[in-house]
Amino acid sequence: MVTGNFLKTNGDIRMKVSIICTNFNKGKWIGEAIESFLKQETTFPYEILIVDDASTDESVKIIKNYEEKFPTLITAIYHQKNIGITKTWKSIVKKASGDYIARCDGDDYWTDVHKLQKQVELLERTPDSKWSNTDFDMIDNDGNVIQPNVFLKRVIPLARTYEQMLVYKLMTMSSTWLVERNLMLEVSEQIDDNAVDDTFNLQLELFKRTNLSTLMQNTTVYRMNVGSDSKPTSLESFKKRFEGLNSTQKEYLTKYPDYKKDIVVDMLLDKDCSSEVEIFKRDLEVTRLSQLSTQLRELSDNQNNYIEQLKIDIDHKNFELDNQLMQLQNSISKLAEVEAKLDEIQGSLRWKIPTKIINFFRRKK
Repeated sequence: MVTGNFLKTNGDIRMKVSIICTNFNKGKWIGEAIESFLKQETTFPYEILIVDDASTDESVKIIKNYEEKFPTLITAIYHQKNIGITKTWKSIVKKASGDYIARCDGDDYWTDVHKLQKQVELLERTPDSKWSNTDFDMIDNDGNVIQPNVFLKRVIPLARTYEQMLVYKLMTMSSTWLVERNLMLEVSEQIDDNAVDDTFNLQLELFKRTNLSTLMQNTTVYRMNVGSDSKPTSLESFKKRFEGLNSTQKEYLTKYPDYKKDIVVDMLLDKDCSSEVEIFKRDLEVTRLSQLSTQLRELSDNQNNYIEQLKIDIDHKNFELDNQLMQLQNSISKLAEVEAKLDEIQGSLRWKIPTKIINFFRRKK
């Protein structure tokens, strides 16, 4: 096995694969992505094209560092103004010189050093396919695996047809793609510059032109980057994204009217049925939560009543204790008075008795 870095120094050798990585403010992860490209072991040359869409974090510094270390392998482009993912993709894809184009976003990375080799071999032995993908793992922002083998375990269903992609808005995981260059150039030109998700449109265009070959091995990790375009955190962002996807779906219904309408209708009916079941499940859950809320409120009310009664009882007990304390203090005072009088009497008797005895004996004389 040799690397693209070795072979690119020979100008007579045509690139087999162009790796394209788009980046915007992925400085925390872009280095990991680039490292995974550099580790690829292949029998053919490959190049790495990185485009930064005017990042405001440390992305540019990191990318330039790699570009300086691997000048014959890495070509980087830096936008001075942010133009968005779709325009960025459409501009960089034209610079690819390889027979195939591999895509990977800046916050994802490859885990299999033979990924490119396996996919090239897969496409070259599958003449009716010009597009390949693989299975993948999901990770969180910190790199912890959330879900391994997403397609194999059907965590997310893998789209197989144009109709499935159109109706269900499924995914084929773009960071695992390997696509014949001419085909990728063709479909990229079909994408509207303002597309809300370029990969959705690209997948629809690809499915209209070729079969998808899937390597059911996890070669890549997909980062569930909360706050990204695909994972909005606000209702406004969510609404904007899905209204945009809905608009794309309607557009493609008329763009390619030769789709299998009976299959689409069947899928829509199934989707509607599934949605109704999900809504019912959620209604049951809402009802259960409402009941729990009522029970908690009742328990809280009972607890408050109990606390109030305890306060009353405590006040009453305190009042009784105060009275008893006063009575005790009065009793102590009276006892003190009795003791004083007793002492007085005892003192008086102590002298009176001896005096009487002396007087008695005096009279006897």
